[in-house]
Amino acid sequence: MMTKRENALKAYRHETPDYIPCFLTDFSMIQCCPDLERYTGITRGKDYWGCDWTFEPAPINAPMPTPGVHLFEDISEWRDKLKFPDLEGIDWVKQADIDVHSDFFGLLTGKGITPNEDGSSIYDEDKKDLLRLAMILNGPFERLHACMGFQNALMAIAAEPEECREYFKAMADWKIEYLKKIGKYYDLDVIMFHDDYGTNDRMFMSPDTWRKLIKPELARIVKACHEAGMIYEHHSCGFVEPIIPDLVEIGVDALDPIQACNINAGKLKKKYGNKLTFVGGFNNQDAFERSDSTPEGIKAEYRRAVDLLAQGGSYIAFPMGVAFASFAEPFIEEHFKYGMSFYQNPANK
Repeated sequence: MMTKRENALKAYRHETPDYIPCFLTDFSMIQCCPDLERYTGITRGKDYWGCDWTFEPAPINAPMPTPGVHLFEDISEWRDKLKFPDLEGIDWVKQADIDVHSDFFGLLTGKGITPNEDGSSIYDEDKKDLLRLAMILNGPFERLHACMGFQNALMAIAAEPEECREYFKAMADWKIEYLKKIGKYYDLDVIMFHDDYGTNDRMFMSPDTWRKLIKPELARIVKACHEAGMIYEHHSCGFVEPIIPDLVEIGVDALDPIQACNINAGKLKKKYGNKLTFVGGFNNQDAFERSDSTPEGIKAEYRRAVDLLAQGGSYIAFPMGVAFASFAEPFIEEHFKYGMSFYQNPANK
């Protein structure tokens, strides 16, 4: 019998799985040494880079860069003031054991670690058939504005592109070494690499600027992920439609969350469905995150996105949002009612 992991891998390989894989039921998600990415407590603190973070309570339930507290504000200072964490100084055997015993959603909410009672890995027993995915936060652009503030980062890209190019190259070098450690010490299938490039209706920078400064370094990161034996999924909220052909070109295997308010996902699925796995496609903000969302509305949004994007495979149902507890139950209910049998209809294969 095919496991959930094997079924999900078919979708990542741009094939038609037996049923629609679902993030909430078929995945085991971890972070690898999460303090490398951001502070993980529930008050205020620093990550391994020295960036200052403040935990924002509900509905955010996540640490955010502390406003006005920057490592540097002039891009020319990055070499002196940005200290890259020493990857060789981490006991990766011990760290990997901690991470794979951690409850990812507990990390998100600051509730800590929940290992199995016998101390076994989360991949053992009932979780051994789940697809194994690690979320890597703060890609090169996100780390830039975590260090110097969002406005300063955008001004630097506009005014000092060559200095930013050198920063992006150095950051990609470090990320590649990080991915090598992950590939060696963690048994993973997919890397979900975060780097947001857009607002709701436009990119933070022009597509040409992105292509000049970020694309070459992202291509090296994707290649390193593949060489480490892992599938590369790129997470980028907001409007990124102009650069999707570029993401396909450099070998990105999957893209999330492709929110309905940002991207014409149906058109893109028809064009790139044999090269790119579409992960999400929901109207997360209006259907899932509103205080007046209803179970009926959540189920209707599940069907809308599935009907639009799941035909022919290369699709994973991934609802994104901070209010998982409010929409997870009706979402999963509709998934088992509709998504599990979707490909039994020959027209949807």
